[in-house]
Amino acid sequence: MALIECGVCSGSDLYFQTPSENARQMLYYLTSCGSFFTDYDYRIEREDYHNYMIFFIRNGRLSVTNEGKTQVAEAGQFGFMNCHVPHEYHTIGNTEFFWLHLDGANTPDFYRYVLNLYGGFVFSLPRADAISEMMLQIIYLYRNDQSPSEARLSQMLYTLLIALIDPTMPLAAAPAEEDRTPAGIAISFIKEHYSEPISLDDMAAAANMSRYHFSRQFKNACGFSPYEYLILTRINRAKHLLKATSLPVKVVAQEVGYHSEAAFTNAFTDRVGLSPSQFRKYPI
Repeated sequence: MALIECGVCSGSDLYFQTPSENARQMLYYLTSCGSFFTDYDYRIEREDYHNYMIFFIRNGRLSVTNEGKTQVAEAGQFGFMNCHVPHEYHTIGNTEFFWLHLDGANTPDFYRYVLNLYGGFVFSLPRADAISEMMLQIIYLYRNDQSPSEARLSQMLYTLLIALIDPTMPLAAAPAEEDRTPAGIAISFIKEHYSEPISLDDMAAAANMSRYHFSRQFKNACGFSPYEYLILTRINRAKHLLKATSLPVKVVAQEVGYHSEAAFTNAFTDRVGLSPSQFRKYPI
């Protein structure tokens, strides 16, 4: 699906992840990730994006201004940006790069350590191919609709952050296995049917459990209720539709399972901090 974003070319993709309150309080979490092909028109200027950004330049160049300093990232280099403060970046000609917007736990400490270690937020690393592959593994999980649990995602992000400060560490990661637990079965069911009316009884039936035992097991496994997972799944899909299409907000709401635009707007604003219309206008 083509992205409606100035300077972003065909073949680009992006994915959104809306963290639960538990993830915000205890874990490393992702808010979005993607792989972009860009031209001269791609430029992002923000006052505050409420997270950090790690990127890798595969081809081309990216000029980055962060905390009053400007650096140019070349092909094969990484960047670690503080997007909690005013920042700007733009591609210099045709550029291919991929990125993760993340935060949580002690991410600010990792950011400051990287700045002191490399003397800036753009840097080169030994084994760049292997470390950038870790980033791509996360993006590929979303591309293949296999988004990991928040706990596993936190572990993957922590491993990546450690690799930035110690590129000699082992990088092998165990392949993800299909989750056939009641929670895993329910998550697969939600991903397939989020655009339809789904009740707790429907989710429990998919997992072949009573609603009481299912709710308890799901919350123990995921840290939040099945209903909250359904809402976050719908919001993540809505984010993509808002950025990748020109569908009216009312239609987006219907596409992700809401019959009321007001209910959708309230749920979206409560968890994202921006209304759907504001999110659509906010640069990626």
